[in-house]
Amino acid sequence: MKPIFPALSVLILASLSAAVPAVAANAAPGAALASSYILGANDEIRVSVFGAYPFDVKTRIKEDGSVTLPSVGEVVAQGVTANALATKVRDQLKAGGYFVNPIVNVEVVSYVSRAVTVFGNLQNPGVYPLDRPQTIAMMLARTGGARTDAADYAILQRQGEEDRRIPLEDLNSATGTGQMLRPGDSLFVPKAEDVFIYGQVNKPGKITYESGMTLRQMLAQAGGPTLGGSEKKISLNRGNQRIKRADLDMLVKPGDVFTVQERIF
Repeated sequence: MKPIFPALSVLILASLSAAVPAVAANAAPGAALASSYILGANDEIRVSVFGAYPFDVKTRIKEDGSVTLPSVGEVVAQGVTANALATKVRDQLKAGGYFVNPIVNVEVVSYVSRAVTVFGNLQNPGVYPLDRPQTIAMMLARTGGARTDAADYAILQRQGEEDRRIPLEDLNSATGTGQMLRPGDSLFVPKAEDVFIYGQVNKPGKITYESGMTLRQMLAQAGGPTLGGSEKKISLNRGNQRIKRADLDMLVKPGDVFTVQERIF
């Protein structure tokens, strides 16, 4: 986004990019600029000053939270927004006596300190800034949502904790997609797994597995048995296990292979 400068004596603009440049091609199109993003260590920023002694500096915020700028020296950047940092820089430039009405623009080039990585089978995977409180559901929506080949769950990876499987249909704030994200979190949406059904069914072949799916539901997706097929004679191959008569209400597991046998007239 290019700054626009109206005819004002003092103007401070802060423009934030929609995602980290390295993944900008994968970022959600038209993502809102993050004016409330709180800067932190290792974030990369560009500070542009227009006036008697203009300068344009791209720098990374140091571990102590500061940046060093021409004509200004050291400025604490950590813990404030880009707008607030622009105000700080302007005030210090004026206090130094080199500038009367400096125009300052601060842009976040790379989000590192407060970002979430979202990857897998999504419309627009990438690195997204936590520029506002975000739940898992809100962040997934921000990516454009899951693709048609995506599983019905996400895996939440959080430093210091075991990976957690989050059902996408669970909106609970404690266990599901209603949970708030933290800086450094990663969300992974894997490809959906498959189950298979053959024999005397109207639509034999591969079916996308869904959590909690039963054989009865799977058979319905396959168009039901043919006139010559029997619901009471369905065999199951599950790994090294073979079940001659599978129950219609049994839970299906990824990779299951069912065969609908012919009925005996």
